[in-house]
Parts: sequence; C-alpha cells; structure tokens
Amino acid sequence: MNSFDRSTSTTTGMWRVVFYERRGYRIHMDRTGPWLPSKSQAQHWANWFGQLGYHVALQDQMGGMERLSPGLP
Repeated sequence: MNSFDRSTSTTTGMWRVVFYERRGYRIHMDRTGPWLPSKSQAQHWANWFGQLGYHVALQDQMGGMERLSPGLP
C-alpha cells in the first residue's frame, strides 16, 4: 500500500498541501506547502490550487495522504 492509498479521517492536527506530478511511470511528490493548523484551511488551499490545474493531495502530520485530484497527473 502506498501513501496515496491511505485515507485519513482525522480532522485535528497540522495539515499541508502536497503537489504531485507524473514522471515516466512514477508519481513524484514535487513540492509541499506550509503546515496549516486545520484540515479545512488546507482543503481550501488545495481546492484553489486544484482549480488552477495542479494535482494536489492533503498530508496530515502523521504522514497520511488524501488525494484530492481525480485521476493520475
């Protein structure tokens, strides 16, 4: 199981937006945003970047990932 397959249901703790892209046959985490104090704030920023065409996911402070962009980059 890779980190994109794990879904986190916790809403507490620190969250950040992770940007990813496809490189050949692999998905590469390209950049990460700053840690934010709530999931809702991170969700807001991820939605904004998603509307601009970026492939994004949310990462919690324990390393769990939630992919938000549909499909693969």
